[in-house]
Amino acid sequence: MFHILYSFILLMIMSTPDYSISLSKNEWKDLDSKYFRHSTTGQTATQETLVKLKYDDQYLYVAFECHQNPYWKENTYQAHNTEMYNQEVFEVFIAEGTEVPERYLELEINPNNVLWIGKIHNPTKGHGGGNSAEMIDYAKAGIKHSVKTQDDTWSGTLQIPLSLIGAGNTKDYRANFYRIVSTQSHKKGDWKCNPKECDFLCWSPTMSGKTPAFHRPEYFGSLHFK
Repeated sequence: MFHILYSFILLMIMSTPDYSISLSKNEWKDLDSKYFRHSTTGQTATQETLVKLKYDDQYLYVAFECHQNPYWKENTYQAHNTEMYNQEVFEVFIAEGTEVPERYLELEINPNNVLWIGKIHNPTKGHGGGNSAEMIDYAKAGIKHSVKTQDDTWSGTLQIPLSLIGAGNTKDYRANFYRIVSTQSHKKGDWKCNPKECDFLCWSPTMSGKTPAFHRPEYFGSLHFK
């Protein structure tokens, strides 16, 4: 009986994803998993999401591919810092340090190559609401970005100034990556995602239960610059 229990525990440990990544300067590194997980349950998504990262003295670079995304053409937001999170986006949340952050950068990009940029204040850390966002002017943010589309895939790159994330006094960060993907076509241009029509996916799942939620920084993974 002991051996069976020990084997089960060992299997669970070995199968638990490691939501941490160490980067060497100027070298791309892929996230271990090719599939994000549902924010509500942690169940592995069916859509493939590829992400790789690197850094240099000035920037964090993020390259991503969102596969099995057949309705990307239906995204209607065309202006920066609008409510594009109502539709399909790829998102980066990141903060300096190793502790669970109350403040972090939120960066979103959609298939139309539009950005949403804000500094989030989350004093309850996802338990009790009260989040607020200090919007960052697109022209002043200094983010370089691009998007490509082909068939049912949209992909892109983000070049994020490290100074936008923090003061640059650390090589350790807490971060998470997200994707909202529509699972059905929409007839109206002002459509908004909901759990019945869209999947809300995370690199490190936020385990939010019935309602999808991304702003739970205790579930941020760890990012280290060697």
